[in-house]
Amino acid sequence: MCWFSVDRTDEILQAEAGQRLGIGKVHGSSWVVRESDLEKRWPAPVCLIDRTKVLFRFSEAQQATLHAAPEAEAVFRMLKTPKQDVFQFSDGREMDIDALPAGLIFDVLEVPGQENLSAVLKEGHAEVEVSGAQGERKSLLGRVLQSF
Repeated sequence: MCWFSVDRTDEILQAEAGQRLGIGKVHGSSWVVRESDLEKRWPAPVCLIDRTKVLFRFSEAQQATLHAAPEAEAVFRMLKTPKQDVFQFSDGREMDIDALPAGLIFDVLEVPGQENLSAVLKEGHAEVEVSGAQGERKSLLGRVLQSF
């Protein structure tokens, strides 16, 4: 999706953890777009960073066609030779973005470089631990009183 959109559009959005996206057909190719933009004639593409983790949510018809479970995790890959956008599924299958059906919905689980934000979305993580000086920083009043 990102290889095509870089060459063909001015407005490109970046995927964020927790976002619900879908596969839309634009100019005869598959693009990743916001779920709310699936029915638009000219939706803005959403660029996935290489190694972004997603969770596909297949409809019953898509499950039968793609021989897939109702939900499946995959990792987005931007292959360089040849320039191709693919999803690598946890069962070992690899699917080109153009092979995915229009209207397919998926959730962004983790974006490389934003793992702390993504941790909130994973099961069993009620809160994200803040590390370093920011987590131990005293209130303004505490710092003022400490100087006396």
